[in-house]
Amino acid sequence: MAWALILSLAVAMSTGTAPTKTPVSSSAPALGFTPARKPRLVRVSSTDQFQPSPSYDPEAEQQLLALANQARVEAGVPPLQMDQGLTQAARAHAAEMVAEQQLSHQFPGESSLTQRIAAESALHLDRAGENVAYGNSVERVQDIFMHSPPHRENLLNAGFNVAGFGVVRNGDNLYVTQDFGHNLPAYSSTQADAVVRAAVESRRAADRLSQLQALDGSSARQAACAMAQSNALNAQAPQARYILRYTAETPGQLPSNASRAIDDPAIRAYAVGSCFARTASYPSGAYWVLLLFY
Repeated sequence: MAWALILSLAVAMSTGTAPTKTPVSSSAPALGFTPARKPRLVRVSSTDQFQPSPSYDPEAEQQLLALANQARVEAGVPPLQMDQGLTQAARAHAAEMVAEQQLSHQFPGESSLTQRIAAESALHLDRAGENVAYGNSVERVQDIFMHSPPHRENLLNAGFNVAGFGVVRNGDNLYVTQDFGHNLPAYSSTQADAVVRAAVESRRAADRLSQLQALDGSSARQAACAMAQSNALNAQAPQARYILRYTAETPGQLPSNASRAIDDPAIRAYAVGSCFARTASYPSGAYWVLLLFY
């Protein structure tokens, strides 16, 4: 009897601490991460002047990136690479904070962090985080970030490799949003299929089982893309002894309990089909994979 194995790797984003009336900083944890404690909201400047038309400050954005990367190098962490899409998302949120005259990671009617990033960036991210603050200078904002454990954790997180910083100058203050992400390698469907096959064959070899015959996977890929299009794992699949349907952030990430099919000594051949897609469940994209064993 054929059986289906479903693995979903979706993760939820915590929006962090609700702002007080006059907050100056707040951080949202990385996807899948929860800070040890809530960030302390401290007033940076007593000047609360707001202008109707805020302007972006690219120079301040670059200065904050330089300060962040300097701190990362000192901590033995690789520097962040600036991404234009993340920068656009960060700028839009910084402007929203100016319009609302307060700090928050999500205002009523505004998309979540993962949705905002996915709408602006073509990167395939498996985690993200955000810092927000306002202050009267770049140095002051950086000082607040580095002396607040949740903000510092985002800045020095070795799991992040890309970022986008948005700064809006409004009166005497800079409103700052720092969006972080972990960018994964991109694979074509052909490359993704090869990675899955390598993972299956490696598992078989480790268990000292005979090598399986790799069959044409065009039908499996068509079914995998149908799953992605419907944003569900129950799309019709070709007949097989075992049918594995799952999603993964990286194509070689086999389900933990896939061994029932892979280690079956009666299996002689298999086919794999993968399809990368952005869906409502995976705004930044995921690989939809179908494995058929015969």
